[in-house]
Amino acid sequence: MTNPKPAVLAAMTVAVALLASQAAAQSTAQSTMEHRPDASAVIQEAQRLLESERTTTRTQRAEAWRLTERDWERYETLMEGPRGIWSPNLDPITALGVEARSVEERRRYAELLVAVERERTERELAFQRAYDEAWQRLYPDEMPVDEFTLRPRNAFHFTDEGALQARLTVYVAVEACERCDSTVSELLAQGAQMDIFVLDSDGDDAVIRDWARRAGVPADRVRARDITLNHGQPDPEHGITMGSLPQVYPR
Repeated sequence: MTNPKPAVLAAMTVAVALLASQAAAQSTAQSTMEHRPDASAVIQEAQRLLESERTTTRTQRAEAWRLTERDWERYETLMEGPRGIWSPNLDPITALGVEARSVEERRRYAELLVAVERERTERELAFQRAYDEAWQRLYPDEMPVDEFTLRPRNAFHFTDEGALQARLTVYVAVEACERCDSTVSELLAQGAQMDIFVLDSDGDDAVIRDWARRAGVPADRVRARDITLNHGQPDPEHGITMGSLPQVYPR
């Protein structure tokens, strides 16, 4: 048998190489297709990760309010219904308590709210003391206005134990409210301790200070925190409106 010529051998070598390359490419493509996930698998994995993240967030929020995940799920359901329209900014514990399904459940949420609010108030009072000290040090001759308390205090607000036994919360307006001025004057004459909230100050300290001077509010009692001057806001949900002033509540 005669040996093939060099040219024939070269052609045969190239052909074999091409066939091997094609086979390898087909094998690689087939392997890639076998390991490539389909669209439904990708979507399912994304949904799983999203639900896991939601569950983690729900758990963290529930723990922040000392609630269980089941509590938080009920709270979310409640806020999607009429309660969310009636009280859109209601905290979760109060929402669950108001919509409690039994006496025992209502008592549980009430006790939980007391504990949470008390801890919150202790932190706020600590900051208030630091604020008072800073004001006395930096502006000893001016009446302080509580800038960081921009909303009326609600029924669950606590204060130092025993410090404000007869303390009052007073809502007033500086414009067109003679009864506001006369009511404050009467309370001052009685020596009442009070937190005064001005609903029409528009965040301007000077408005409150000018009104306090006209109403005869003693600057020394303000500096001593016997009386506080605060920016207030109407709160129709609790009956605090411009047309209802003045209003006085025991603390």
